[in-house]
Amino acid sequence: MTGGSPADRASALHAETTAAIEQRAAQAVAARCALIAALHSRLICRPGCEDALATWGLDPLPQRWTISAGAQLSYTRSHTNDDEAREQARWGVPDELRLLQPATAVYPQHVIDVAPAPDADDEPGPQRYRITVQVMLQTWATEIWETDAHDAARTTMDTHLRTLAEAGITLSRLTWQTADSPDEALPDDADTDARLLVGTVMLTDVDGLTAATVARDRAVQALADLQRSIRARAIRALVDDEFGGNYQHAAQRVNQFLVDLGLDPLPQAHHITVIAGLTLPVGDGTSDDACDAARHRMRAVTTINPDEARPWTAYGWTIPANATVDKDGWRMPWQHEYEMWLRGNATPADATTAAEALVRADLTRALAGIDHNLVTVTASVESHGIDFYLDPDSD
Repeated sequence: MTGGSPADRASALHAETTAAIEQRAAQAVAARCALIAALHSRLICRPGCEDALATWGLDPLPQRWTISAGAQLSYTRSHTNDDEAREQARWGVPDELRLLQPATAVYPQHVIDVAPAPDADDEPGPQRYRITVQVMLQTWATEIWETDAHDAARTTMDTHLRTLAEAGITLSRLTWQTADSPDEALPDDADTDARLLVGTVMLTDVDGLTAATVARDRAVQALADLQRSIRARAIRALVDDEFGGNYQHAAQRVNQFLVDLGLDPLPQAHHITVIAGLTLPVGDGTSDDACDAARHRMRAVTTINPDEARPWTAYGWTIPANATVDKDGWRMPWQHEYEMWLRGNATPADATTAAEALVRADLTRALAGIDHNLVTVTASVESHGIDFYLDPDSD
């Protein structure tokens, strides 16, 4: 950045820093929304979703926490005698507790006191008893963190306490306990907050252009790192076949995911099959010996693992019925099939021309010094779509 006063340049740097931070936050939220939507639609599995969020430094998915608390429950009920009142105290709870929403489970632990209510009369028939019992409460909260689950449980309980008080029921001396191991919960559509766990660049007041430039560069780099991480993890899911099913269908979903986040689409390629027909000199011996010799000779151009030098799979087979014998021994017909994905060709014709050239060069190199006869090379485009061979580190 050149030109302008130091104050203007510092202000421009601050603006660029703020823009990068805001863009990173927006992209994180968008990525989280898209992942949760895919999880809801069962397009991705929960472990894959959780791994992606962790890789991108975002909050994990929420879980359903079981929150427990000890408390004293007091209420007044009518019973025919002391024994019935104590039986109720030991095993039962008022119906109002069962109707609470969100649901709260109440388990009597031990009886503290059962006594006639102060306003009870001496008339025959049912009497009112004041019952106090130590109970265990359980409620549930779907949150990301245990502390948030506890806060939600306390908020729920505060609402319940007011409702129960109106019915003459009190819960006191609440003692909250550590939450039980959480269960998996499907996040709802509102759970799209994307608080960054690591790497957030905070904008601060800085003195001097050097500090402002450093802050801007860090913010821009943090944005680039998140974008690269999102892209690499999405491609990794394709490479590792996390989706299953038809590759192109899965690749199109990943491609749309990236494009919707403002990232570059996945590279396109032509899927091409090339079949080369040739004859090989394979020496004397039986026809079986000739077939073995041909397979050994063609091993150099057989591959099942594409790489930069040979971006294809290739294998072949003999045609013993068409083998001939001359003064130098057997000449064995051989069919060799290449399957490749080629990028950067505008038309199918361009792709087949490039594929044929690659195959001819590969055979010429591998069979140098061997009196072979390359009879035919036939290339055909099978399809055009997202490249089957993607590299998470470079694509």
